[in-house]
Amino acid sequence: MSLVTRSTYRPVVRLGNWYEDICLEEEKLQTFLSLRERGELMVEKTRRLYENFHKEIQLSTPRDTISFGDIVQLLPVHMQICNNSRNAENPPALSVSINERVVRRSQQMNEECDLTLAPSVRPCIRNSFRIVSIAGDGWEDNSALRIPKEELLKYGQPFRLQCLGGGEPLLLYSSQKSWDLTSPIHSNYESRKFGEINLTLGLCAKKNCGPGKFVPLAYTHWYCQHLDPHKRFETEGNPLPSNQPLVITHMATNRNLAAENLKIHTLFGTEFVVCVQNYKNIFKRETWQNIWMISNGHQIK
Repeated sequence: MSLVTRSTYRPVVRLGNWYEDICLEEEKLQTFLSLRERGELMVEKTRRLYENFHKEIQLSTPRDTISFGDIVQLLPVHMQICNNSRNAENPPALSVSINERVVRRSQQMNEECDLTLAPSVRPCIRNSFRIVSIAGDGWEDNSALRIPKEELLKYGQPFRLQCLGGGEPLLLYSSQKSWDLTSPIHSNYESRKFGEINLTLGLCAKKNCGPGKFVPLAYTHWYCQHLDPHKRFETEGNPLPSNQPLVITHMATNRNLAAENLKIHTLFGTEFVVCVQNYKNIFKRETWQNIWMISNGHQIK
């Protein structure tokens, strides 16, 4: 039996598409260096994202009332979640979240961001909002709408919630469902009640908010109600207390801001879904999903 001869080569001999492989490696290196010089590497974008969203901020002067112009946090009073020892130390707060696709284009708050409930270690850009009056019809100085200075927020009085981050004012809003019972607000996270999709939350910039625009101004209006339905009529017009249980209602849909015990995974870790839906018991009282408090740092003794 004849042996099959095999060709042998010295180590200096290059086989295959060696020239193409060298060019490909050089191109990858040049692309990497170019992205690093422009600051467009994913690791650098992620670092800027965390710096922008977790920038520490100081809440308004602690008081037992809430005023227009105050910087506050929206906290659910009760979260009925098993193994909730972590959130007991860091209670969740309404926060702005961003997904992986948006990070590649922008590291600032924008209309493509989602709203979630995230553990609040300290007040920062993503989990703090400004109480804005609906008085006035302009967006001046790239800031909030005209604010009645030091005017107290009252039960039943409409207001807006403005994000503190981003290049232009962003307002929290919700909207009616479409003809096919889907929400016109795109969100990566959704919840359901009896099989029907709940209303979602979104952020609206000034160029898309107003008469003839994509989002009517009425969709950005909210108001607060007393927790006890029997006291809502007599407390309407009274100053709104801070750090007290209450119900936050969306004016256009007459549905309440709701916290869900549905865990989701975001770039910032494990968080919870937030939506706009009414949850009541057999006595027509709001359950824990709809019970919130507006905190300005005032500690109740």
